[in-house]
Amino acid sequence: MKPTQVRARHHRIRVLILATLVAVLGLATLAACTGSSGNQVSGGNVISQTTYKEFNQAVPYPYTAAAPSDPLERENLAARLKLYNSAGDTNYVYIFAWGSPTPIGYYVIKGKVSSTESQMTATQITTNCGSADGCVLDAIGDDGSYGPEEGGQYGVFFFTSTGTLVETDQPFVVSSEPIKLYVNVPELDATVAQPGN
Repeated sequence: MKPTQVRARHHRIRVLILATLVAVLGLATLAACTGSSGNQVSGGNVISQTTYKEFNQAVPYPYTAAAPSDPLERENLAARLKLYNSAGDTNYVYIFAWGSPTPIGYYVIKGKVSSTESQMTATQITTNCGSADGCVLDAIGDDGSYGPEEGGQYGVFFFTSTGTLVETDQPFVVSSEPIKLYVNVPELDATVAQPGN
């Protein structure tokens, strides 16, 4: 065998070994990604559970298996829902300009403040698009149009005690009673006649 043939044969063997090594590493990586993902998740769960046990031993949960005798958070939520979700109740909405510590005025309202992002229909629909899972699409809003509602993420609306709709994206505070600190703040009443009318 000539020296050039020997070198060519050695080159082919090296290429074959390298290709085999790459294939084995590729299969091992693929197996790790598909076959052991559950093990990675369960491994993370084991760590989380171990950490929880350590934390719980250091600072135990203050209640036994029975519910707390006085679940204040749930009581607060229930009382707020009853008070704030009653159409006949009077509330006071103090409107602030962005960055101002003093309200520009307040409204007397009946009922509650609502988000302009709330709607009565679903915000997304699932439709058949040839996929087994379907496609999730944005649904039309209550007004029949697509896109964000007026006011964006900070937008709210409410009805004054005289029935006037007010919508704003300004910061606000709602209180079930007038706030004494703001006694000199003017009431904003949309029903007051404009000069010249």
